[in-house]
Amino acid sequence: MGKNALISVFDKTNLDLIADFLIKKKYTIYSTGGTSRYLKDIKIPFIEISKYTKQKEILNGRVKTLHPKIFGGLLATNKRSHLKEMKSEGIVSFDILLVNLYPFEKTVNNTKDKSKIIEMIDIGGHSLIRAAVKNFEKVLTITDPSDYKTFMKQFPIKGAQRQLFAKKAILNIANYDNKIFNWLDGNTTREYELRYGENPHQKAVAKINDNSFSQLSGNKKLSYNNLLDLDAAIKISFGIKTKNNICSIIKHNTPCGASIGKIQANCYNKALAGDKVSAYGGIVSFNKKINKKTATLLIKSFYEVIAAPSYEREALSILKTKSNLRVIKVKKHNQKLEKRTFFGGTLIQDVNRKNSSIETINGNNKLSEEKINFFVNVLKNIKSNAIALFDEDSLISQSGGQTSRIDALQNCLYKFKLKHNLKKLKKGYLFSDAFFPFIDSLLLIKKQKIKIEIYSPMGSKNDSQIKKSVKKFKLNFYKLSDRHFKH
Repeated sequence: MGKNALISVFDKTNLDLIADFLIKKKYTIYSTGGTSRYLKDIKIPFIEISKYTKQKEILNGRVKTLHPKIFGGLLATNKRSHLKEMKSEGIVSFDILLVNLYPFEKTVNNTKDKSKIIEMIDIGGHSLIRAAVKNFEKVLTITDPSDYKTFMKQFPIKGAQRQLFAKKAILNIANYDNKIFNWLDGNTTREYELRYGENPHQKAVAKINDNSFSQLSGNKKLSYNNLLDLDAAIKISFGIKTKNNICSIIKHNTPCGASIGKIQANCYNKALAGDKVSAYGGIVSFNKKINKKTATLLIKSFYEVIAAPSYEREALSILKTKSNLRVIKVKKHNQKLEKRTFFGGTLIQDVNRKNSSIETINGNNKLSEEKINFFVNVLKNIKSNAIALFDEDSLISQSGGQTSRIDALQNCLYKFKLKHNLKKLKKGYLFSDAFFPFIDSLLLIKKQKIKIEIYSPMGSKNDSQIKKSVKKFKLNFYKLSDRHFKH
């Protein structure tokens, strides 16, 4: 039985080299449409698919390879029954498949014409690849022209190497499908070259959804760290539904200021007052259109990035006076999944959008549901173990990334005392991302000179002792319905 290769490619790069190689290795080439015309031009012998299947292309080329004689040749194994059936149906067995897909992403980037984009959704090529991959031990699949030279150098391809080609092929169509999904979902991606990664010696790029944000001004590109901090800022600013203004200030992926209120400028001032020192060189995000008054305040301090859904014309003009300030328009914030790599692969989870209700253990809660939701949203964007202290509407101190809850609490209280006037604050609202395992934290809170109300999940084996202690120490304590770890 002779050896057969099926070739159907959009990208003709180095096709002349590999086609000539296959002919010299005594392969019979079967080809379609544009590929067959190319092979004819370079005088490579081939069999036209339509002559083999006895079925002409239909629907302006939408259907040309979708035929039992094609897929039978890709999917048949060496089973006796398969060989018998192939003989009776006049089906040839394909040993090699050369396919690359229509340039869907390139078309999306070059045109807004919906009909042209839809025509670039590959059907036949996609299906051929999947069929060949299913039968990879028998059919070698090559989808990348850059692999032709490797194939020719290592020919014949055997064993584990065949599986590597199959793996690359299936990854190709997985990425291809993802791009189609993003387009259908209204998200098109572009590759954004970054100055560097977290450190200057690390190379980095970002794949960005076109509908997520745009840069309105600023001479510098966004950096790897800028994007991480921008993500944290937006999660706080847009994390809850509210008619009020929200301002968040992020430094090193951690909130150093956050506030909610009716007046945007006041909201910014209160957020900044949370930690003026840390705010320097940070990222500021708002959930509402930035007005002229707020813009005038913003340019008095040094920030890397300002982000908001829109800007008053005068406000944008003011912000543009700082040439290195990156001004970002947030177009869409509907992230559904979070992805992180680890040594064994990729972790994927839902974005934490959960609000928490409360159950009174001791006290009389006066915080509104909106305030609780806002404070929880700030808390869940601080690395665990996390403790956050608020006044009536703003973050005034926080501590995250500690290995014990008592350390987080001590750091939070120390930072608060260091930066704020205790006499001006009559009551603080302390939020914890997880339970207090021991009463040591309660004893520390009891010693403070201000009244502190505690909002925390429970779930420790010592919960009963915690409940007894808060009543004994006369502490107001409210159980949050959910834990909010961030690792």
